[in-house]
Amino acid sequence: MNPVPDLLRQGADVSYGKSRDLRRVDEVVDRLIALEDHDASALASLALTNMIETMYEAGWQPFDLLHIVKRQQTLPVSSLAASVLLHQSDLTNAHERAPENWVDQLSDICAAYPKAAGPLTASPSFLAALLKSSGKTDYIAANDQWIAVLTLLGQWQTLPRWPRIGPFPSQWPVRRAGRTAKSGPASGSPNTKMLGKIRGLLAKADATDFEEEAETLTAKAQELMTRYSIDSLLLTEGNVDVISRRLHVDNPHAPPKAQLLHAVSTVNRVKSIWDPEYAIATLVGSPLDIEQTEIMFTSLLVQATRSLSHSPIAKRRKGSASAAFGKAFLYAYGVRIGERLGEADAHAVEEASEQSGNLLPILAAQTVAVEQEFDRLFPRVRTMRGPRLDAEGWESGHAAADDADLV
Repeated sequence: MNPVPDLLRQGADVSYGKSRDLRRVDEVVDRLIALEDHDASALASLALTNMIETMYEAGWQPFDLLHIVKRQQTLPVSSLAASVLLHQSDLTNAHERAPENWVDQLSDICAAYPKAAGPLTASPSFLAALLKSSGKTDYIAANDQWIAVLTLLGQWQTLPRWPRIGPFPSQWPVRRAGRTAKSGPASGSPNTKMLGKIRGLLAKADATDFEEEAETLTAKAQELMTRYSIDSLLLTEGNVDVISRRLHVDNPHAPPKAQLLHAVSTVNRVKSIWDPEYAIATLVGSPLDIEQTEIMFTSLLVQATRSLSHSPIAKRRKGSASAAFGKAFLYAYGVRIGERLGEADAHAVEEASEQSGNLLPILAAQTVAVEQEFDRLFPRVRTMRGPRLDAEGWESGHAAADDADLV
């Protein structure tokens, strides 16, 4: 009987979580290296791709699996995760079969890990070929790769089932259908040209050091976003799809960043829910509203981070005091930005409703549709208690939000 599968299970169990035992991991790795004649690398490659497929059928998606690894593991482990995810996508022909959002995630992984995206002939196994391509095939390199393999298996096997957003890979067609009339603008899909223009304006606003120029650019972008969202809704008479999308929030200060995302989402008629364990937010709303939420969140996050870095108080703080100030700053920024965005949105809706008596009923119907989908995905939701916050950080964040460029 081949001992490799059992060793992989043992190694995965002691490589991550409460039962982590580095001494035991080293023992398992030594035995796996000695058993290379038993196709250890080939079986480990198969175990990783099978694990990925299991996680996909449990509701996880490519960037989800990479994100949770990046948050806790070293760069070599993250790089191996990226390589294995892309290898599995090649085996299943995901680029031709998966939904477009899934393909976009794979493209983002390629961009973030260009070495993982290179062509690789998996012979005699993917892991063996990957090790050979690194130019280091000695014992230390093999040992490091095996530790990374067991770490991935150990971390991924602990993941629970997640709400399904989109079809499972087992439900994909042999080849993805082309864009149909239903998936075009009439269903509320974002206009790529218009969103590109909005992104361009916000990118210039984020990059400039001149406040007046940033204010002008951001105001123009906000004007385009508001007009585009309302016009699109009226054009379709409220007949838009309701979709879900996950957004991954990075450290430092992931929870207050999630608060900022929640504020932007709420104003844009998008429901959001935050998973603090994995630092992943799920957005539920129309494709356009979700897209514009992401655009505005990204821009405001840049502005908030820049304001925090320029704060004289933040520069005086050291160590844990600096972290406490930054957390409070970003929480206050998110709350105040939500208030300001709410005021701007209410004004825009009031103006548009004066021109069209159908707008408010259409908005109400869309809200109901979003709520129903959110409740279907997350039937059990609980409210989190807010943390204790640094007073100076809160006041500084509130003031910075007042100075943020919105209108």
